[in-house]
Amino acid sequence: MTNYNTTTMKKLSFALLATLGMTVTSLAAANNPPPRIKADAPNRYVVKKGDTLWDISGKFLESPWRWKEIWATNKHIRNPHLIYPKDVIILCVIKGQKLVGVDTGEGCAGIEKAMNAPVTTTTVVSAAGSIAAIPLTAIETWLERNIIVSPDDFKTTPYVLASKDKNIITGVGNKIYAKGVPLIVGQRYGVYREGEPYVDPVTRKVIGLEVTQVAAGIVTSVASNGVSSIELKKSYGQEVREGDRVFVEVGQYLPPAFYPKPASVTRGGRVIRILNSISSAGRDGVIAINLGTSQGAEPGDVLTVYQKGALVLNGYSPVKGGAVRLPSEQIGHVMVFKAFNDISYAYVLDAESPIHEQDFLLPAVGN
Repeated sequence: MTNYNTTTMKKLSFALLATLGMTVTSLAAANNPPPRIKADAPNRYVVKKGDTLWDISGKFLESPWRWKEIWATNKHIRNPHLIYPKDVIILCVIKGQKLVGVDTGEGCAGIEKAMNAPVTTTTVVSAAGSIAAIPLTAIETWLERNIIVSPDDFKTTPYVLASKDKNIITGVGNKIYAKGVPLIVGQRYGVYREGEPYVDPVTRKVIGLEVTQVAAGIVTSVASNGVSSIELKKSYGQEVREGDRVFVEVGQYLPPAFYPKPASVTRGGRVIRILNSISSAGRDGVIAINLGTSQGAEPGDVLTVYQKGALVLNGYSPVKGGAVRLPSEQIGHVMVFKAFNDISYAYVLDAESPIHEQDFLLPAVGN
């Protein structure tokens, strides 16, 4: 894993921000003022089916990633951050602070009472039916079947040796045989196909391997020579092939709800892959970035994307053939929705121009 120390992080951040006419000091100060409410923010908004938390926060805030700072928390509900279609969100001024919350019938007075009344019991409400932070349909492929693992660990897992019918490719209802560490009889396992490794653009080291689940099956027996028999129970759009790997099924993981928030990562990052596209990503696209849990990334983190300025010839310079690098430009925002050790998947929230590999990432800032 790459070791980016604090000094390196400061140098990277300062160098990039300097090209934008900002300083590290101004970056820190930007987080101190309260979030700025939009001039045209509604006093009342009825949540509709299909809304996302990002959509709603963008109606009220200049910097939607600071939503948590203005949300009036009802301490009597175990998970008060959940919002549902038909909820009425109102903008209030409580003790001199602008906040938004769900109107339960008493207007702003009811919201203030729920915030301040002594807590004796809490109600648990279900996340089912609540609005998501971002559209789940846009990210479900990477939520459900794609994971990033250590290449070294992946090589130690059992592999598909053959099928009962000696087919090269096999589907649901067939039996396959896996060789390697003996599996557990009766246990359900996933079958995974190796994809492309991820290479860090700075160190050029491999930091992860993307693998895709193609099937799942139940182990029916294990022979004395370590060959496990597996009956395939589920297929995910692809046939099982010899050489695919077998290990404990990794289910879909996404917190039931999470807020968009400024990322608190330990360093800046880069876009390292555009997913499901050849060359670039726009709004609603999905990218991979070289920031993971090891660098503090987690679902909900919002990062600003910067594009390196072009190198242009300076025909007016006394130095013949001199070139000048134009300033880097902010071009959009992305939100992490699935984090691994050194890599995360992120959803493109907005983009003024196409996002490409090698574009820079820093925690979102703004009032």
